[in-house]
Amino acid sequence: MDVFDFRDVTTIVFISIFAIFGIYHLLSFLVLRHKILLYYFILILGLALHWSLYFFVTNSFGGDTSVIADRASLTTAMITTLGLLLFAKNYLNIDKDHHPRLSGTYTVFIWIVICLPFFHIVNKMVIGIGWLNDFFVLLAAITAMASVFLNIFSGFRLFHAHQLNRYYLYSYAPILLAALLYIGTWFMKRYYDFNANPIVLGTSILVTVQLILFSLLIGFKFKALEDEHMTLQLEANIKLKKEVDRQTKGLQMAKRELETQNEELEKIGELKNKLFSLLAHDVRAPLNNFIVIIELIEAELEDTDLKAITGKLKGEIVDKISMVNGLLQWSYKQLDGVKLDKTICDLKEVFQSVKQEFTRMADDKNITIELKVSHPVLFIDENMLKVMLRNLISNAIKFSSNGQKIIIWSQRNASSVDIGVQDFGMGMDIHWYDKLKDEERPQTRKGTKGEKGTGFGLLITKDFVEMNGGEMICESEIDHGTNFILRFKDAPENRISNRTASNQATGAS
Repeated sequence: MDVFDFRDVTTIVFISIFAIFGIYHLLSFLVLRHKILLYYFILILGLALHWSLYFFVTNSFGGDTSVIADRASLTTAMITTLGLLLFAKNYLNIDKDHHPRLSGTYTVFIWIVICLPFFHIVNKMVIGIGWLNDFFVLLAAITAMASVFLNIFSGFRLFHAHQLNRYYLYSYAPILLAALLYIGTWFMKRYYDFNANPIVLGTSILVTVQLILFSLLIGFKFKALEDEHMTLQLEANIKLKKEVDRQTKGLQMAKRELETQNEELEKIGELKNKLFSLLAHDVRAPLNNFIVIIELIEAELEDTDLKAITGKLKGEIVDKISMVNGLLQWSYKQLDGVKLDKTICDLKEVFQSVKQEFTRMADDKNITIELKVSHPVLFIDENMLKVMLRNLISNAIKFSSNGQKIIIWSQRNASSVDIGVQDFGMGMDIHWYDKLKDEERPQTRKGTKGEKGTGFGLLITKDFVEMNGGEMICESEIDHGTNFILRFKDAPENRISNRTASNQATGAS
C-alpha cells in the first residue's frame, strides 16, 4: 500500500470515529437535553467536516474540487473552534454573574468565530480581494490557537472552583499539542511543499484521544451532578423529616390539649344538665303548685277585693313560669343541647295539642283560638315545632284584648309550606322585630293586662325555625295585630304525606 492509499484509509477511519462520537452525543442531547452534549456535538461535527476536506483537496470525487476545500476549510475550522469554546464555557460554569470578565472574553471570541466564516465567504464570492482572504485565514488561525490558550487559562483560573475542573485541565494536553501541530502544518503547507501525512496522522490520533478524554469528562460531570442532586435530595428529605417530626409533636401536644379541653367540656355539660334539671323540677314545679293552691284559695273566697289580689298574684306566677320556660329553652339552644329529630308531623294534631295547653290562659281573656289547617303535614322536628307554637301563641294571647281571636293556620305554596299564628291585638313596631333579626334580644313589652315577658320566646323561635331550614317572617301593624309566618322549604315528604292524607280522607268519606 503506497502513501496515498494509506492516507485515504486513515482519513476514512478517523472520520468514521468522529461520526460515531458525534451521532452518539447528538442522540444523548436529544434525550437528556443538556447543552454540553450539543456543544460537544458541534465540536465533533467541525472536526469531521474539516478532516473530510482531504478528499476535496486530492480531487477524490473527480474534477477540480480543491477550490471547495480552500473555501470551506476556514468555516470548518471555525465550527470546531466554536464547539470548543462553548464546551469549555459550559463545562467550567463560566457565566456573567460569577465570572463577568472571563464570560465577556468568551463572548467576544464566540462572535469572532461566528463572523469570520461569513466575511471570508463574502470576500471569496463577491469582493475577491486576495490579501483580505489571506488576512481572514491568518486571523482564523490566530483565533483558533488563542481559543485553545483561553480554554487552558480558564482551566487554571478555575482550577479550585470544582473538583472536576482539574481533570478538564489534565485532559487538555492532547488537543493543545494537536492544535500546535495542525495549525503549524496548515501555515507551512501554504508556503512550502512537504509530506505532512505523518503530522496529520499524529494530530488525528491526538484528537481522537482528546475526544475520548472529553467523553469521559462529560461522564464524570453527569456523575457529579447526579451525586450533587442525590445529596441535595437527601438533605431536603432530612429537613422535611425534621419539619414533619416538629409539626407532629406540635399536633400531638395540640391533640392532648384538645382532649383535656373536651374532658372539661364534658364535665361542664354534665353540670349544665344538672342545672337544667334543677331549674325544671326544683323551680318550675313549685311555681305550678303555687298556681293550683291559689286557685283553690280563690274558689273559697267570697270577698271580691281578695279575689282581685289572688288573681294578680296568679298572673305574676304565670309570668315567672313563662320566664323560666323561655330561659330554659334559650339557654339550652345556646349550649347546643338541642338536636334535630325530623319526622312527618300531623299539623292538625299538633295544633290541637298546643291549643289545649292555652285553654285556661285564653279563657281568662275570653279569647277564641281557631285552627285553619289547609296543609295537613310538615317534615320537621315535632318538639321544636311545639316550642315555636307555644311561644307565638303565648305572645298572641298576651297582646290581644278581651274577646278577640287567634288563628293557628297552615298552607302550602309553590315552593314552601307555611304555618303561622295570627292575632288582632296591639301589633308591633317593625324596628322592634329588626332587632330580633340581628340576633339581639328585643326590649320586652307589657301585654294588654300588664303581662310581662322576657323577650326570649321569639328569639328561641327564630333559632328553632332556622335550625329546621326555614325562616320567620313578621307582618304587623300597630293596633291591627300581628301575623307570624314560619316558612319552610317544601320537601318530598310533605308532598307524599299530603297525598296519603288526602287519600285517607277520601276513603273515609
